[in-house]
Amino acid sequence: MSSDFLKEFENTFADWLCAHSTNRITGLENFDAHFSTGTTQGFDSFYFRHRHCRFRCLVGEYFYHLKTWESNGVHWEFITDADTILPGDALVISVPFCDNGGAPSNYEKILKKCAELNVPVLVDCCYFPISGGLEINLNYSCIDTVCFSLSKSFPVARMRIGMRYLRKGIYDGQALHSNINYNNNLSALLGLKIINQFGSDYMYCTYIDRQNEICSKLPGLTATNCISFAVGDEEWSQYSRANLLEEYQLNFNSDMFKNRIFLGPIYEQWNIWKTYVNSVII
Repeated sequence: MSSDFLKEFENTFADWLCAHSTNRITGLENFDAHFSTGTTQGFDSFYFRHRHCRFRCLVGEYFYHLKTWESNGVHWEFITDADTILPGDALVISVPFCDNGGAPSNYEKILKKCAELNVPVLVDCCYFPISGGLEINLNYSCIDTVCFSLSKSFPVARMRIGMRYLRKGIYDGQALHSNINYNNNLSALLGLKIINQFGSDYMYCTYIDRQNEICSKLPGLTATNCISFAVGDEEWSQYSRANLLEEYQLNFNSDMFKNRIFLGPIYEQWNIWKTYVNSVII
């Protein structure tokens, strides 16, 4: 299969992102685009490049990072305050934030601190196509990797379609794969078909009204910037991430993390939801 599809996907993905009607992202022009096997390949490349650092993340970050670091005996710690970041650290941060579906706390302060100390940063933007109302500033010299994925917004998770933006001047194994056309051209073709047909705000615009309706009808739910999620109060603790922690074999108290409620099943059964609303909710 021709690699032209992959190159076109790499060359047009940034324009697709920036055409979002309610999100704004700045600074992508400072990075080179590489096809990625989901965001995960970009994560692993970052880990290996900075393997001698102490890895840092906010409480509530994507459990894949914690599991990978724990299982490989990597030195890492949660960030409690920007002032706890030190030279020799490497930061992973998601925008929108994995825990609450919104902007991570103190993003600008943390990134400024990392820039001052030359602490390398990976920004995970996999929720970007399912979110709205966010401004993501990538104009920090400390950021060396930015990752995106289509698997959160479209039913293609097992096709592993992602994009990694790498700071210009860095050349690693993933960049090599891009340069020698040693990537999954079929997945890239599917990704290209998707972004040519659906805008980066398609999911957000399609489901934002439904998200707001659900959160207005069910007590204790707060809508997030990500249309796939709501955050529940203590009454929603049965939907904590205890089961996910067990699946990842991570020994953390689930009370550390938000009760993040996935709304996808309700969207899929909207007729049942409307019946429920009309017959049960007053």
